[in-house]
Amino acid sequence: MLALKQLQQKANYCWRVAATGLSFASFGLGGVAIAAVVAPVVRLSSKNPEIRQQRAQQIIRYSFKGFTEMMVKLGIMTYSVEGLDKLYHSRQELIIANHPTLIDVVIMIGLMQQANCVVKQSLWSNPFTRGPVRSAGYILNAGSQQFVEDCVSRLKEPNAASLLIFPEGTRTEKGSCLNEFQRGAANIAIRAHVPVRPVLIRCTPSTLTKNEKWYHVPAQPFHIEIKVLDHIEVHDILADSEISPKQVRQLNQYFYQIFNNELSKNEQSC
Repeated sequence: MLALKQLQQKANYCWRVAATGLSFASFGLGGVAIAAVVAPVVRLSSKNPEIRQQRAQQIIRYSFKGFTEMMVKLGIMTYSVEGLDKLYHSRQELIIANHPTLIDVVIMIGLMQQANCVVKQSLWSNPFTRGPVRSAGYILNAGSQQFVEDCVSRLKEPNAASLLIFPEGTRTEKGSCLNEFQRGAANIAIRAHVPVRPVLIRCTPSTLTKNEKWYHVPAQPFHIEIKVLDHIEVHDILADSEISPKQVRQLNQYFYQIFNNELSKNEQSC
């Protein structure tokens, strides 16, 4: 019986490695298809650039939702969301989330009715992702002041979608709970004068972290737990509305402490 159980566990593990590979191959092919077929059709569908971006964002949303559900059906992962309504109906908010795993951004965008997103240079240039992210009007994070100004301008547009950003800037490494926050999110929040909504993400057991190969799957399906917190008004935190390095540091530290305190409640999930 013991040998049979071990054989079943080995077979299940091999299946999840294969299914994970299939999932990522599908993701890459989907990105190419959107870039080669869907994006040109969207560009021709309207002369209004805002409408084109909204349509591209909806295509990405449904694609990401489908990708997430595919991974669930394949037995690779499960997920749960606390406060889904707050996330789904979010408009003109700065949404900040921690970044424990590779696919948390995919799940998040799939859950939101509409979202702008900040992407790093590697995704902006990658042949599998550059078509979708550019068609959707996502914002390039090139680490410059222009990036902050682009985010603020987008959030100030009438009826703007919320903007999703990961203040850590990169995924956490295996065995780590949280990276130090970069100051971009705090800079944007002070300048845009919009509500800030923290979203806490846990991945148990830890997988697809920074510098971890896709085929290093855990011994069991992993679970993504998403907790959407109440929004924060910047003027309730800062003594005045002056934009200064000191104010940015103070707000950035406040954001960090929210996540650090929440994650510390369950250190085993890190």
